[in-house]
Amino acid sequence: MVARLLMLTLLAIVISAFAMPETPQIRATLAAVLAAALLGVAVLPSSSTLTRFARLLAPFLALAISAPAIWMILQLAPIPFRGLGNPIWTTASSALNELLAERLTVDMCATLQASVQYGAVISLGLVTALVAQERQRAAQLLYTLAAATTLLCARMIWRHTGGLDGFPSTQDAPSLAGGAVPAVLGVLLSAAMVVRTIDKIQRGRLPSGLASNPIIALPFALFSMLICGAALLLEGSSSIAIAAFLGTALLLAVFAIRKWFYRIWSTVGVLATIGVLFLTSVTMLPMKENTDPTIALSMQNHMATERMLLDTNQVGSGAGTYVALLPIHRDIGTIASRERPTAAAAVAIEMGRPFLLGVLIVTVLGICTLFRRSLLRRYDYVYAAVGASAAVSLTILAFIEDGILDFGASLLAAALFGLAFGQSRSSSEITSSGRPRPADGVNSRNSTWLPFRLVTLGSASARVVLGAVAVVVAVQSAWLLTHERYLVGPPTATSGVWFGTMFGSALHSQPRDSGLRERQLAAAAQTSIDGAEAAQREDRLQSDVSNTLADALRHSPLRGDLWLMLAAMSKELRSTKYDVVTLLKISYYTAPNDLDLLPLRLSVAFATDSAINDPDLRELTKRDVKIAVTKRPALRAAIAAAYQSAPVDVRAFADNLVSELDPTYLPNMRRQRP
Repeated sequence: MVARLLMLTLLAIVISAFAMPETPQIRATLAAVLAAALLGVAVLPSSSTLTRFARLLAPFLALAISAPAIWMILQLAPIPFRGLGNPIWTTASSALNELLAERLTVDMCATLQASVQYGAVISLGLVTALVAQERQRAAQLLYTLAAATTLLCARMIWRHTGGLDGFPSTQDAPSLAGGAVPAVLGVLLSAAMVVRTIDKIQRGRLPSGLASNPIIALPFALFSMLICGAALLLEGSSSIAIAAFLGTALLLAVFAIRKWFYRIWSTVGVLATIGVLFLTSVTMLPMKENTDPTIALSMQNHMATERMLLDTNQVGSGAGTYVALLPIHRDIGTIASRERPTAAAAVAIEMGRPFLLGVLIVTVLGICTLFRRSLLRRYDYVYAAVGASAAVSLTILAFIEDGILDFGASLLAAALFGLAFGQSRSSSEITSSGRPRPADGVNSRNSTWLPFRLVTLGSASARVVLGAVAVVVAVQSAWLLTHERYLVGPPTATSGVWFGTMFGSALHSQPRDSGLRERQLAAAAQTSIDGAEAAQREDRLQSDVSNTLADALRHSPLRGDLWLMLAAMSKELRSTKYDVVTLLKISYYTAPNDLDLLPLRLSVAFATDSAINDPDLRELTKRDVKIAVTKRPALRAAIAAAYQSAPVDVRAFADNLVSELDPTYLPNMRRQRP
């Protein structure tokens, strides 16, 4: 009963991750649910089940699983020695007038959110691997995952035919990225179901369950393959189709070797054929010339990604920080359509190229391990085979797109690999791999005590490890949900609207109308109490807004929109805590091409007397004015609005600059507006 409930929970979580918007709150909530499920499987199963699981989870596999989490912790940890962290922390310390600890990551919020997602993925994989140790549960999991991918691919086909066009905006629509991953995995899972059903029929062992009945399983597998194949064709990429084809070819190769070519030379011949087929398919993949290998297979435009790859160091910029780096490297005005890197490029940028190389080595070793175990298993070899096939297809997909990094796609892949490793070795094979039975007789005390001690130690260690992982993921998710500053998403096309609304509400809390100001001053003069309350409100406003923005920048120092917001607030409230010119310069450096920030940035720069006296800021302001006058006529109103509130020397600077760029616009800029 518990296993069935867990399978239904896993299915609901995977589909929910695809159906709901991919926000930090949803990821943290689903991670907490998966942590609770992992804690349940650490407590409820029997000792023998946990002992088999402990022996199945070899030290190499455990190290490979924990290595990314350890590296994320190192990226978040403060570095005690100055100069070893990312330079942005030194710049932020100078701008905020306080000493900030240096770190490898450039955005603590993004790296924390990435670590929560990785914890959810690992939790799902461990739960699936433990549940899949029982043969009947493994078959049900295979059908459940196939059903999930079929539903997701049917939803994707519905979207392509206009089913989701009714959403009023992309903010309300579910996350639609990563459509290639469920399509490719759906083809592999349906092919595995076909192979398993044919193998059962040939051996004359027809399952008694309704779901495993060949009369039901085979038509469902063919229908699933049809739906997933149609979704794969709708992706419109030959590279993705080749990735699915190579994974399916490896799965069929395992079936052919076991049925007809099990001898050594026959197996070598099949493997050689697969190798030739793989090399031929790779040569058919469209590749870009003279570009980084991580984006060579992708046909999309990756100008900003190429710049990031050239600037990245060997330790990376921090997990999940690609979006934070994007405003620095993207071209002018490319805001609405965010550039999506390949998964390999994102890993190289965020975690470093040595880490990417290590991931590829571990993946190759995992493919070889699962392939070997699929040939050694007497029955139920299809689970390890589909795991090896999925690893081949997803590795190719990682160099084509970034869908595998999406939350739903990563959960789906984790469930499949958990199923593959959970059934990669039979129970008898795991038991026989333990210590040999002592040769001093059946009735010997040691012959009964040693297996009991091994089972006790194995189950206890498995419970401790699984419980520790569950507690860490649960605490991390709960802490993230209770600290709102770490749930702030990356800067988007609507960031200008967000901080414009915040800025306007803050300013409107102060009296702007002159008559209203006089009446309030007269009222304040009547009683000293009212005057004290007005001063306290103003001080509280200044303190709250500045502290909120500064606290956000202490964790995400690459947010150019927040630097500009802090500069605008400091200028409006005449705060002496921060230097407005320094804040403006950092806003330019961290978001140089974000046109949403141009109106407010010009307003703050023109209203600051010392802005045009700084050589660097003077050139940056000239650049903004040139863009607004010559390339974006719709932004000319921002120059006129900033001009009206500028002091005399700044107006002279603007007059000279605009007269050089477009003399016909100069009278319109000088015209007084209400």
